[in-house]
Amino acid sequence: MTSGLRSAVLALASAGAVLCGLSLPAPLVSGGGWWPASAAVLTGMALVGAGLRFLPRGAALLVPPAQLLTALVLVTAVFAPQTAVAGLLPTPASLDELGRLLLEGRREIDANPPPVADSAAIALVFAVGAAAAGLVGDVLSVTARTPALTGVPLFAMLLIPLAVDDEGVGTGAFALAACGYLVLLAVDGWVRGSGWAPHAGAAASRTLGALRHGLLSAGVAAAALALALLVPVALPNLASGSVYEMAGPPGPDRTVTTSHPLVSLRHDLGSRSDAVVLEYTTDAPSPAYLRTFVLDAFDGTDWTMSPVRLDDGDLLEGEALPPVPGLIGGDHERVGYDITLMRDLQESAFLPLPYPARELDLDGEWYADPDSLMVFGTSVQDPAPEYRVVGLDVRPDPARLTGSGAGAPDERFLVVPSGVDDRVARLARSITEGADGRLAEAVALQDWFTGEGGFRYDLSPPALPEGADPLAHFLFDSRVGYCEQFAASMALMARQLGIPARVAVGYTSGTRAADGRWLVRESDAHAWPELYFPGQGWLRFEPTPGDGQGTASVPEYATGAPSAPSDPESAESPSPGPEESEAAGEDEADAPDREDAAAPGREAPDSGGAAPGDGGGPQAAAALAAAAAVAVLVLLPALLRAARRRARAVRAGAAAPAAAAEAAWAEVRDLCLDLGLGWSGAESPRAAALRVTAAAALDEGSAEALDRLARAEETARYAPEPAVGPSLPADLRALSVALRRSAPPAARARAALLPRSLLRLPARPAGPAGARLSPEGG
Repeated sequence: MTSGLRSAVLALASAGAVLCGLSLPAPLVSGGGWWPASAAVLTGMALVGAGLRFLPRGAALLVPPAQLLTALVLVTAVFAPQTAVAGLLPTPASLDELGRLLLEGRREIDANPPPVADSAAIALVFAVGAAAAGLVGDVLSVTARTPALTGVPLFAMLLIPLAVDDEGVGTGAFALAACGYLVLLAVDGWVRGSGWAPHAGAAASRTLGALRHGLLSAGVAAAALALALLVPVALPNLASGSVYEMAGPPGPDRTVTTSHPLVSLRHDLGSRSDAVVLEYTTDAPSPAYLRTFVLDAFDGTDWTMSPVRLDDGDLLEGEALPPVPGLIGGDHERVGYDITLMRDLQESAFLPLPYPARELDLDGEWYADPDSLMVFGTSVQDPAPEYRVVGLDVRPDPARLTGSGAGAPDERFLVVPSGVDDRVARLARSITEGADGRLAEAVALQDWFTGEGGFRYDLSPPALPEGADPLAHFLFDSRVGYCEQFAASMALMARQLGIPARVAVGYTSGTRAADGRWLVRESDAHAWPELYFPGQGWLRFEPTPGDGQGTASVPEYATGAPSAPSDPESAESPSPGPEESEAAGEDEADAPDREDAAAPGREAPDSGGAAPGDGGGPQAAAALAAAAAVAVLVLLPALLRAARRRARAVRAGAAAPAAAAEAAWAEVRDLCLDLGLGWSGAESPRAAALRVTAAAALDEGSAEALDRLARAEETARYAPEPAVGPSLPADLRALSVALRRSAPPAARARAALLPRSLLRLPARPAGPAGARLSPEGG
């Protein structure tokens, strides 16, 4: 098999492995319309790369740019043919269209939880990603001859869905990607074993040797894969899924933290399956919301849950839960809920419960936080438990909530970061102007969000303009969002009015089935604010517009309380337009129609309806990413060369005699090319050794090491049964040090950063033996 054919086969195998890996990110998109474009780009790049490998070695320099050009032509033909020459060749207009689609795809990904809807913009994003993975795989597999490192782009394709999608990757997709990778390793073993070697014997013997190498490579990789899958089964602690659990084990200070609950909220709301999360039966005429998390800390950007401290007294040893914070007296009806979870607790070790829960009948080790009555376990127990909860049907009398009262459970529920836009506090005071008491202020805020403010519910709100403050943009510009933004904004504004507030995350009551069961689906995921009232404790409010969350409901006590006056001028002031809110209440002009004036962007996914960004954040991140990309590009040749050098050193010390000598001599050749000493395939190993010894002025020890390496290569080439000494690795190290020491500093720097051997440019010794070759010669 010729060198060109071997490289072409390896290039096609590398592209095949990446093509198989395209199944990994499939769960991120609904539908398969994106796949053909990505497959076409990968196939075209692979064919061009394979074809160029039949040209002289110097053509290797053309492979990456040729593949990039091929990818550009193909994506132009698929996504922007109207503005291309002959529907194929890119023009400035077609490049602008591709850039617009890429930006649109990025916005769609930012705006929606997985799986995102299939579209041309999404297909282009995936096609560009596939082209990048294919190019990296080709360079690693063929140019650097380290196909095992092709697992890096494949791992990246696996990591993305694991990081952003709770469902992870399907077994079939993982198996297909793994098979593609194993085939690549097997092909590499076959290619390496089928190289020309006169001492290897007959063609049948060479074929068997190649087959043995291929099977050995595939067998080792398959064994490693099997261990990765089977060890967690044998050791349950490794299979607990703790990386993906919402609750981590107690820290050294006995605290429990949680990952961001709003991420799970967005995932549930954006789910296309709308699966049932839990079902329950109850004797309550109007079931309560089922609360899972309480977010009490606002950092200016996100609402998060403060770490919960594990005290021995918080362990539930019976059915009774801690006292309800802030609730004093009252004859409240007790109602029961029999809940069955349909979702694995490996995703969340916090239990959905009605608030306030008083009793919990559930086996296992469970803790209750006395400040919030959240119930959680620190390790997965029954993955899908059934449990009974008894809660209180608290129906406070609005007349008892009109006074402002005093007292709060903790000052942290009043904390407002200093960076919040001043206009937000002025807006809150304007909305509640004239409201009599804490309840009236709360209802005024709620009613402003659900009606007077002109807000619109949308799971895909417009994107946040570059450098804009997410909270201010939501309140004063777009006024489009979903429960997360409404709950977060109302809780913050309540704090600015002196009302203790927090954000709850969980589910609405769901819908009642014909047999009396209540079904709670992913679309019932919800966030709402809870405000504190002395004597009554924490009460929920519903600022999300009613046309959005279909199963949401406004509690009775929040429907009839007196709110801000209906004076036209006062009613208009809470709805400032973008220009009106530059000063506190200076203008009384009508607010613009929010749907017509909505900005063409969308709120950042993790903003939580909250707070100021630092205007330079995106630019700084872009600059950092650009700097990292430049650093990677600068160092990539050196890293590839180091990987190849290391692989050869290992083979020189551990492979069969012929293979060891071949690896060592190949490294000698590449050292000479990198340092500008030149190389010619017409020279015999001994002649090349003599020339290099003279050109580099090697000392006696280094010259002897080079001579031993040359003789080992000659023995491997021509001896019926090659046998080489054990000193090859040591000789190779000594020669490498000597050659680098003899080269000028500029040559050493060039050899380190831009090694010519990666390109395999042809070079002949220039001048008589012993003369140092010019840079052009090697």
